[in-house]
Amino acid sequence: MDRTSRTDGSTFTRRGENWSEVTELEPASFRVRLGGPFRGAWLASLSSRLAEQQISIDHAHARLTGERLWIAELHLLGLGSDRHPLAIDYAELAEDTDISTKPAFAIDSYRLLESRDYGGTLMLSLEAPDSLGLLGSLLTRLALLGLVPVEMHIETRAGRAYDSLWLSAAGGAPTTSDARDAVAQVLDRSCKIA
Repeated sequence: MDRTSRTDGSTFTRRGENWSEVTELEPASFRVRLGGPFRGAWLASLSSRLAEQQISIDHAHARLTGERLWIAELHLLGLGSDRHPLAIDYAELAEDTDISTKPAFAIDSYRLLESRDYGGTLMLSLEAPDSLGLLGSLLTRLALLGLVPVEMHIETRAGRAYDSLWLSAAGGAPTTSDARDAVAQVLDRSCKIA
């Protein structure tokens, strides 16, 4: 791992082909840019590990390029974490492949459509009360169903999460009607929790 602190207050880290750049925008607010050939449920792992450290993802955009490389930008809020967000190795958190069932999450509504994007994906959009760990729990549940996002847009406004994800089967394969039904069941149960 190579880590460089820059004069503008940002930190750049390279871990093999994966890299991250962290910039403090204002006290307790940070921008993280990530890139590399991350595999599988890396977004679930990263989101869950950040929540465990009391760091909230306020806004995010991530997508898989045609070269099978990820490019992502996250805006984070430090909520009293013991670890300063500039000191975290985000590429290492993304490489952690150990995912396990997370606590139930609550959403208010969702929309699940079949999309031709990325060779056949499920396009999921949802609205929910924002809570620490919401994204990690959602992505972990999807990963346990064999689905991972190939693109996502996460936005938080006035304490509400407005998320859009394009999901494919692990390895980039098109989704199936069975996968769609399984996702709908998980989301229906999450709406009942709300």
